[in-house]
Amino acid sequence: MTALRGAALDYAAAGYEVFPLRGKLPHGNCPECSPRNRRYREHAAADCDHELCHGLLAATTDPARVEGWWTRWPKGNIGARVPTSMVVLDVDPRHDGDRRLANLVAKHGPLPATRVSYSGRGDGGRHLWWLHPGGTPTAVRLGDGLDLKTHHGYVVLPPSVHPDSGRPYRWAEPVCDPAPMPGWLRRYVLPPPAAQRPPARLRVHRDPGTSSIEAFNERETWTGILEPHGWTCRDANGDKDGARWQHAKATHAVSATIRHGCLFVYSESTPFRATGASDPHGYTRFRAWAVLEHGGDLSAAARALREAS
Repeated sequence: MTALRGAALDYAAAGYEVFPLRGKLPHGNCPECSPRNRRYREHAAADCDHELCHGLLAATTDPARVEGWWTRWPKGNIGARVPTSMVVLDVDPRHDGDRRLANLVAKHGPLPATRVSYSGRGDGGRHLWWLHPGGTPTAVRLGDGLDLKTHHGYVVLPPSVHPDSGRPYRWAEPVCDPAPMPGWLRRYVLPPPAAQRPPARLRVHRDPGTSSIEAFNERETWTGILEPHGWTCRDANGDKDGARWQHAKATHAVSATIRHGCLFVYSESTPFRATGASDPHGYTRFRAWAVLEHGGDLSAAARALREAS
């Protein structure tokens, strides 16, 4: 039994949902297996004929399935879906994450001892494992080089081997249990509580046959809404169905796609709530603009449209 296969089985036995990362080997998915594809159809990963249906959503603790994967791909690195009870702070020195985290610690106080794993890249990149702080945590306020991985994402587990350096990922010694986040870090990753104010009656001036919001959705482009906030389109036409967008802080090549005229976001590192196979949701142009320009306050966004008209 290879070290990777044995480790994958051990992780599965410990309750971690794992799946193999096969590098440049041919991918086993079909278009119907990817929630980001227009041909996607909802179905259980275990019932699919494709080896890794849904990518990380195929992750499992089933020892037979895990053993079958690593028998077929004995050198496959170990990907693990982040447990629902935890979040992982990804510190990437290539984007100045180590310096930003050091500045935060100097300002707010030391981090408690918690579980840490180091990247095989060898540059000090690491994952800090924390108990889930509740709510919907996001890394958007932490700055570049600091990302937050939740159950919607995955991490690479030791002793996987980094494809560029050839060095293994490793656990920091001693291997600690994930700790609760310190209060100051919780305040960074959780949105501030909404201000309590009496409900206001929203009045929208209407042009003949249309509203200002409807008119906004018809005239504005996704390029005009997203590019000022650091988004980049990977396709020639950012408004076409299937257009792929990447956020400046995202590590994956595709952070969101356009489907049926709406923005479906997959990254946890943006101001938007990520979509998923079990909870698909998209943003109209107006709602996306409200998130980016008005902190998600639809009333304030509508009022701004009225004042501009």
